[in-house]
Amino acid sequence: MALKICSIASGSKGNCIYVGSERTELLLDFGVSCKRVKEAMDGIGASPKAIFLTHTHTDHFRCVPNAIKKGALLKYPLLLKSGINNVEGEPFQGDVYYGDITVSPFPVSHDVPCYGYSFYSEGSKISVVTDLGIMPQSTLDGISDSDVVLIESNYDKEMLRLNPDYSPALKARIDGRRGHLSNDDCAECVAKLVGRGVRNIILGHLSENNNTPEIALARTENELRKYNLSGKAKITVATQHERTEVIEV
Repeated sequence: MALKICSIASGSKGNCIYVGSERTELLLDFGVSCKRVKEAMDGIGASPKAIFLTHTHTDHFRCVPNAIKKGALLKYPLLLKSGINNVEGEPFQGDVYYGDITVSPFPVSHDVPCYGYSFYSEGSKISVVTDLGIMPQSTLDGISDSDVVLIESNYDKEMLRLNPDYSPALKARIDGRRGHLSNDDCAECVAKLVGRGVRNIILGHLSENNNTPEIALARTENELRKYNLSGKAKITVATQHERTEVIEV
């Protein structure tokens, strides 16, 4: 085992992901309570101190200040600095080394500056890409050699269309090029990734109002069947209120 990943929480109400190696541990985002994160980390025997940040929307950033007060270290791509305000942290540019993990952020299409991440250690690679309206071929190519990919499967198009509580403007934002990936978008990407050899897929950032784990999983599995890729990869669905199992590669 060179790398491992566990989704502590993933969804529109709060996000936090654990990534670890033999000697190094970190968190990606901190949008849920310190208590929730501690309980999850106690459950897997981990104690990360560093938080890397994808972007400053509240569901990814909300509890960062409290975590820093408890001794956590925040690291973030320099372009996010304007949204950090007075929160103490360390900006960086390009790839950085944290312990024995190489941390490689890459920009994604969202309505604020936002990054996906790839993590490397001893020949293993884990990539996390959520909160993006489109998946460019260059990004897909860049993560296609990963051992694990956590990818956004945010909404079911029909559920979003019929949702009476969402305004037309909000629906357009979610469905736009700077919004989120739908189940359909995600499934197409997953089929391409699995076809290139990715063997662990985590579906993440599901909307609780416009999606369900069952619908997201079924859409991805249908796409894999279409290309005779069923059974070629393990598919896990990350949810809002429960952590996933630890995947080691």
